[in-house]
Amino acid sequence: MNIGSTLTQRVTWALTGLVAIFVSALVVLAYLTFDQMEDDLVNDILTTEAERQIAHLQNGTVLMPDHGPLDLGSNMRAWLQKPGAVNPDIPEPIHNLGAGLHLVEPGVETWHVVVASPPQGKFFVLYDATDNEDRVFDFGLIVLGLGVISIVASYGVARKVAQLAVGPMLNLTDQLSKWAPGSPDLAVERNDEAGRLVEAFNRVQNQVDRSLAREREFAANLSHEVRTPLAAIRSDGELMLLGNATDDQRTRLTRVVKNVDSVTAALESARAMARDELRKPETVDLRDCMQAAWQGLEAHAEQAGLLLDDRLAPGDVRTLDRYALLTVLRNLVRNAIEHAAPAQFVVSAVDGGIALRDNGKGIRAADLPFVFERYYSVRLRDMRNGGVEPPEAAAALERGLGLAIAKRVCDMQGWSLTVESATEGEQRGTCFTLKF
Repeated sequence: MNIGSTLTQRVTWALTGLVAIFVSALVVLAYLTFDQMEDDLVNDILTTEAERQIAHLQNGTVLMPDHGPLDLGSNMRAWLQKPGAVNPDIPEPIHNLGAGLHLVEPGVETWHVVVASPPQGKFFVLYDATDNEDRVFDFGLIVLGLGVISIVASYGVARKVAQLAVGPMLNLTDQLSKWAPGSPDLAVERNDEAGRLVEAFNRVQNQVDRSLAREREFAANLSHEVRTPLAAIRSDGELMLLGNATDDQRTRLTRVVKNVDSVTAALESARAMARDELRKPETVDLRDCMQAAWQGLEAHAEQAGLLLDDRLAPGDVRTLDRYALLTVLRNLVRNAIEHAAPAQFVVSAVDGGIALRDNGKGIRAADLPFVFERYYSVRLRDMRNGGVEPPEAAAALERGLGLAIAKRVCDMQGWSLTVESATEGEQRGTCFTLKF
C-alpha cells in the first residue's frame, strides 16, 4: 500500500470516526430524552388522575367497588385500602409501597404507581406503561438505524473529502517519484500549500543539481590536473629502473610506480562515483588484481604485521570494472591493516566471488550492523572515550571511510559485500565476502 492511499484512508477514517462519535452521542441522547419524556408524561397523567379521584372520594361522588379495582381507563386502575383492613385485590408488588411515585417492573410489564393517604385510607393508582416502553424501544431502534445510515453515508462523504484534500499530495508524490538529478523543475499549477511545496522542492532540487555539478566538476578537474604529474612521476620511475640503480633503489622505485598506479586507479574510481555512472567492464584476472591492490599497501602491511595468504588461482578471470574492484580490495586490505593486524590475511575464491578473512581481534556483534556506515569507527571511539577527542582525531576521520567507500562501490556495481566476525574461539577474526 502506498503512502497516498494510507493518508487518504487515515483522513477518511478520522472524519468518519468523528461523525460516528457525534451521531452515537445524538442517538443515545435522543433515546434517553424520549424515554424521560414518556416517563414524565405518564407520571403527570398518573398524579393528576390520583388527585382527581381523591377529590371525588372526599366529595362522595365516587364509590370504590367492594371487590376488584376501580377502572380508570384502559391503562389505569385504582384501589382503596381502608385503615386497619387489608385489601386482597391490591397486587402484591405494590401492596407495601409508601406514599409517593413508584416505578415497578413485575416481569415484562412496567407499572407507574402513585400512593396517597387520604382520610379514607391508603389510595393506590396504577398506570400500566408497558405500551409506552414498547414505543420507546421502537423509537430507539429507528434512531439507531438512522444513526447507522448516517455513519455509512458519512464514510462515503469523508472518503470524497479525503480524496479532494489528499489529491494534490498524491499528484506531487507521483511527480517526485519520477524525479532525477538534472530533471526540469516541476510545474507549479496550484496557488495553495501543494503549490508552495512544489516551489520549495524546486529550490532544493536546484541546490542539489548545483552541488552535484560542482562535485563532478571538482572530480574532473582533480583527475585532469593530477593525471599529468602522475604520468610524469611514473615515467621517471620506469626510466630510473632501466638505469644502474641499486637493489634498494629499485625496490623503492618499484614501490613508487605501484603507488602511482594506485593513485591513478583511485582517481578513476572516485571520478566514476562522483558521476554516479559505471565504467565499461573489462576482463580482469582476480589474482592479478588482488596482487595489485596488495602491492600498493605492502609496506604498511609489513609494518603492521599483516601477512598475505593469496589462495586465488591464476587465470580466474571475470568481466567487470577493474578500477572498482581495486578500490574495494584496497579498502578491505587497509581496513585489515588498521584493525586486524598483526594477523594473517587469507584471500580465497568462493562461489560467485572472493572471501577475505583475517584472524585478528574481530568485531563485536553489536558493531557489525554499522561497520559500513561513514565514520562509524570515529563515533565508536568517541563513545568509548566519553566524547574526548584525542590528538589523532583528524587521522581517525580517514579511518572511518574505507568500508563505507567499499560498500558504496559495490552498490554501484551491483555487487554484494557482507561481513561476518567473531571475537572469541577458533573462528576469531573477520571475513568479508565479495560476490559479483
